[in-house]
Amino acid sequence: MRFFAAVLALASVTTTATATTTRYSKRSHKRVPLPANSSQVRDDPTELLKRDGTKYVFMHHIIGSKHVSLRTLRQWRALTTLYRFSYTIDTWKDDIQQIAAKGVDAIALNIGGDSWQMTQVSNAYAASQALGLPIKFFLSFDFTTNLGCSLPDIVSRTQQFSGLPAQFMVNGKPMISSYSGDCLGNAGWQSLKDQTNAYLMPFIWGLEGNFGSYPSLDSWYCWGCAWPQDDSDKTTADDEYYISQLGSKYAATVSMWFFTHLSDKNRILRSDDWLINTRWEQLVAMRDQLTFVEMVTWNDFGESDYFGPVTADQPAGTTWADGYPHTAWFDMSDYYIKARLVYSAFPASCRILFKAFKTGVYPAITQDVIYYWARPHPHDAIVSGDGAQPDNWDWTQDYLWVAAFCSSTCTVTLQSGSPAATPFVNLPAGVNKLQIPLSAGKVTVSMIKNGQTVISKTEQGFTYTTTPTKYNFNAFVGAACAGSYRRKHH
Repeated sequence: MRFFAAVLALASVTTTATATTTRYSKRSHKRVPLPANSSQVRDDPTELLKRDGTKYVFMHHIIGSKHVSLRTLRQWRALTTLYRFSYTIDTWKDDIQQIAAKGVDAIALNIGGDSWQMTQVSNAYAASQALGLPIKFFLSFDFTTNLGCSLPDIVSRTQQFSGLPAQFMVNGKPMISSYSGDCLGNAGWQSLKDQTNAYLMPFIWGLEGNFGSYPSLDSWYCWGCAWPQDDSDKTTADDEYYISQLGSKYAATVSMWFFTHLSDKNRILRSDDWLINTRWEQLVAMRDQLTFVEMVTWNDFGESDYFGPVTADQPAGTTWADGYPHTAWFDMSDYYIKARLVYSAFPASCRILFKAFKTGVYPAITQDVIYYWARPHPHDAIVSGDGAQPDNWDWTQDYLWVAAFCSSTCTVTLQSGSPAATPFVNLPAGVNKLQIPLSAGKVTVSMIKNGQTVISKTEQGFTYTTTPTKYNFNAFVGAACAGSYRRKHH
């Protein structure tokens, strides 16, 4: 649903869209026609008997600068020498603690073919063992890198870690995932399974209507289902199609944003209308049909879909991530997953420890928080000296997007730039989705309860400009909570 009014004082918004007759699963986001005749692979009853209804949430973690703009394997090999992952074991510990804090069950380690990446995998497993947290790991082989397609190599890498305490297991089997992998064919995947006793959950594109040709797979996840693939809101039409083909073998994904501005990959995907909230709500509604959900991603700075803090480990040419934090989106995801531990970059009073996806019940909100995000310039701005406008630039609108978590009835006021602030009066307890048009200047958010201001914040880290010098369709994400306001002003 698109909104064109100058000022929309909406307490909450419900969005709908018409289901399409095409399916999208590939990271390149090309259309996949819906086959007229479908070959399905459904649940194995002996496997289903072992399931206890537990829901699992994973985080996709990219090792190395995977999304460097490359055109040849030789370029890849040269650049991977220059852009190695700078993580230490302490860095891994920090990531593990942050990710585990939201109730994430396991981290999918996206790896290519370089030996140093295997060293980093070893460091990750070692850091996890040292911390003693319940979170686990599994390998996700990225066949679009320089990994190659050597079955003995994949078997060897799997066996290296499958017996370690930090390995994520499904019914006693080490989980193995992938990005692509059609080069192995069903016979190759079956051989990997036979030699390692692995539980297979790859993302192999192009199987629409032909999943029955891959009986080796225990599960299959849809990378591209995390985003809408055209100028409309995200629906569950693609999920429903894959569930019809796979049953409970289908694994879903969730993301929050997509933008990249490289010479050979320059586009956005529609991320408006509270995509992260909407997608989580969809997954909670479908939870009875799902076992696994993967969050995409922790650190893909090159495509602007990162939940973690921005680090120096960015693909060459990435200019749009520095100064654009997304960690508030990860904190907000507490409400939709399940948090077990206490850790957050925000003050203690901002921590919302909730469990919607894992329990199927939305809890009462006990802490008032305003989450807000915006792009830094108008979508139709023309910049000289920075290449072409990204493809799909007109799929987005110039709004400040807000999710106000209210523990009881409240009034939220939003302001962008010089226009007068817009009040949203008598919002009910719960998650209230709000929006206002963006104007040049700073963003201010506030919340009033019973005549008292409990939240008031002008975001100093972000300024919306109508005269950008570079194209940047990334989002700045922030949060303001009641506890921090009280400490500051009382």
